[in-house]
Amino acid sequence: MSFETTALLVTWVALVLLALVVAGLVRQVHHLTRGPRTPDVGLATGMPAPGIDRLGPEPGRPTLLLFLGDECPACHDILEEAVGLADAPPIRALFLDGALDVDPPEYMRIFAGQGDLFERYQVAATPFAVLVGSDGRIRTAEPVGSVRALHALIAQADGRIVDAAGPTPGRAGVVPGPRTPEPGDASGPGAPARRDAELGGRTR
Repeated sequence: MSFETTALLVTWVALVLLALVVAGLVRQVHHLTRGPRTPDVGLATGMPAPGIDRLGPEPGRPTLLLFLGDECPACHDILEEAVGLADAPPIRALFLDGALDVDPPEYMRIFAGQGDLFERYQVAATPFAVLVGSDGRIRTAEPVGSVRALHALIAQADGRIVDAAGPTPGRAGVVPGPRTPEPGDASGPGAPARRDAELGGRTR
């Protein structure tokens, strides 16, 4: 075999190996850009809320469903905040297994052993919240990992957030008292009489 033939064979082998390497790199890059498939979390807005009738919704009012876990630290905070609200929409706290031991207010009911609803609502992690409209359809379904997120959902449900201790100075909703007029203030009591007197003095 001549030198030219050997060199040609080696070149073809190198090209084939290079093509295999490039093909493998392309597949790897394609896999990385696609990433792992994210599982569906929560039902879509506008869908009928599964099993809402058995949770006792109040006619004409939205219902806030809280999906919680008894061993979830954030769930403890969310439930404690929900229990302490002075004014809120109907809230239904649902637990996968055992429920936390709390004394629920009038607007709240607690349900334990609701694994089937966890599946039907596609709850992947707790705490998770679903706001159901008065028409029995889902308005919002999302994780609720903070007290601020809970307040946002309650506001969306047209519930009024009021602390049990009442309003504090500087908070929204505090109406300022009447302004005390300063001496010489043109807007205070007696101002029209003073202006008339001043005008009369100038015309004399």
